[in-house]
Amino acid sequence: MSRAGLIAAVVALAVSGCHRGDSDKDKPVAATVQPAAATLSPTARRERALAGRRLFVSWCSGCHGERGRGDGPAAQVVTPKPRDFVLERLKVRSTKTQPASAQDVFDTITRGLPGTSMPAFGFLTEAERGLLVEHVRALAGDDQKPPSKPMELGRPVPTSPESVARGQQLYTKMGCNKCHGDSGRGDGESAATLLDDRKRPTRPRDLTLGRFAGGNDAAAIHMRLRTGMQGTPMPSFDANMTPAQGWDLANFVVSLRSPEPPLPTDPVARGRAVVERRQCTACHVLEGKGGAVGPSLDLAARKLRYDFVRTWLEDPPGFGKLYPWIAYRMPNLHLTGEEIDGVLALFASLADRQYPEPPPAPAVIDDKLLADGQLLYLLKCTECHNLGNVIPTPEAKRQGPDLINVSRRLRWEWLPAWVGNPQAVYPGTTMVDTNLTPDEIKAVAAFLWKTSTDAQTKK
Repeated sequence: MSRAGLIAAVVALAVSGCHRGDSDKDKPVAATVQPAAATLSPTARRERALAGRRLFVSWCSGCHGERGRGDGPAAQVVTPKPRDFVLERLKVRSTKTQPASAQDVFDTITRGLPGTSMPAFGFLTEAERGLLVEHVRALAGDDQKPPSKPMELGRPVPTSPESVARGQQLYTKMGCNKCHGDSGRGDGESAATLLDDRKRPTRPRDLTLGRFAGGNDAAAIHMRLRTGMQGTPMPSFDANMTPAQGWDLANFVVSLRSPEPPLPTDPVARGRAVVERRQCTACHVLEGKGGAVGPSLDLAARKLRYDFVRTWLEDPPGFGKLYPWIAYRMPNLHLTGEEIDGVLALFASLADRQYPEPPPAPAVIDDKLLADGQLLYLLKCTECHNLGNVIPTPEAKRQGPDLINVSRRLRWEWLPAWVGNPQAVYPGTTMVDTNLTPDEIKAVAAFLWKTSTDAQTKK
């Protein structure tokens, strides 16, 4: 099926207006996703399922694993652990009982789970997110189950000093402080002893940070109080409080939120703060520590041009895949210019480089080396690398990045050392020893750089 066909057949979204009162017109209306797949032919359904699986492998399997078992390469690094969709129920839902609705899954994919390593995937099209919803629900066995009854929150209670005061009393009465602490900082008397349903240590949320998995407003927090967070020590309080009390307690929790501290003014310290907030080491190695989902940032700090890194970080999905052997894709984190500057300053401090750094000097290419370099490239490099349309390599053979952009991505002075002894530069790299002499390395580098520079000029 074509991409246009997939988009045309994708889920139709019918999202309600939030939470209403007790009259017929004000009753809560469950947000739903109407599945289009049921009306398709068996062949179209299979194609749709394969499309969803491909998206899942690219965007989700780094944490959740290719089979959705929560065993991706980042799982050993991140806290809390990624969800096992086969064994564990979804934590964020708007339904009285499991399963979570298709819209709940769609909303979670769209906004991410703040306070965890799961980013927002709102940059994907609605069609793509709809396909992911179908795949996740199929992994969980929820795709064939009837929808559960939506949770009713009752008429909203506007925030006010009186509502917040009532909520504070409920906070203690319900025992919220035992886990979250009297001031909501996640330091209650039980905080250090909590385990999830799989007996793994887990920490209660620091409510002052204002980062809540299901949304940060009072309605979203009230929903979590009603449904609980299945799989965690957070229970449902639905049977223990009236709708009005739930709104009061939610208003109190919102009142605990403190303004997020500004990023440090020192550029390197700012970069470290960004790495910590965005949990970059869930996927990347930095200073020798981190996950193996994406390429090493220690190596990137040394080899890449920072003007390229800046453009990359502004929109990673826009570049497509650089490394064919890596199944996973980097999401768009929507980093600000200030955050990117901090990351690049951190890179420069680790690689003993400058940031901002001056524009690179033009590489001096000896034209006499180009013919020999081209021959050596054909003999040594085409087994793994494509070179744009100049020397194409069958996709099945590609083990390394397309080198047509090498002059845009890499530092000229770094290239000879890498080609000469890649294992010495980065032990464990997939790049093999080329066994080229220093003169042969100069020739290959000259050919690659000239070819790449000419290609960039023609764009």
